[in-house]
Amino acid sequence: MPDFKRVIRGYEPEAVDQAWAETDHQLSEANAANKELRLQINNLREQNTEWGNRLKSYETMESDLRDALLSAQRVANQIREEADKHAETLIKSARDESDAIISEANRLAEERKTEMEADLVEKRHEIIQLQEEIKALITKKDELQNLVEQSIQHLEIVQNLLGNPSQTQTLLQQEKGS
Repeated sequence: MPDFKRVIRGYEPEAVDQAWAETDHQLSEANAANKELRLQINNLREQNTEWGNRLKSYETMESDLRDALLSAQRVANQIREEADKHAETLIKSARDESDAIISEANRLAEERKTEMEADLVEKRHEIIQLQEEIKALITKKDELQNLVEQSIQHLEIVQNLLGNPSQTQTLLQQEKGS
């Protein structure tokens, strides 16, 4: 704490000490609030990264499901082509058997396709939910950023007050007057 010279018409030492202590207390509170906000921002950044990783994981799953669907369609087409080749060379019973195989393969492919489409819809829904959560986190991050900026402005005001004793005295007189 700086020492003020005592003069006949100088400032009242108790008032200066009180103002100094109050300003020091306000600065400490602002520093603590700033530290808390920074911790919250870091936490939100970590959460944002985690949600981003989850989103990438779901996008990978979606891509894998598409690939699996295309693969199932290729398999169904291959089975159909093979069955057609065998049907040409075999007798009627072989044609009936190959038709049964094609029918079963198509049914299985359709079942798999239906399952994959349902999975794809579910994954898209989860992605939409994640995107909504990410938007909410971004909104929270923006709110926290505003609070941090306000804290920084308050800190600058306090620093200005500490650096300009005449302005501090003027503000103290104004506060006493109100």
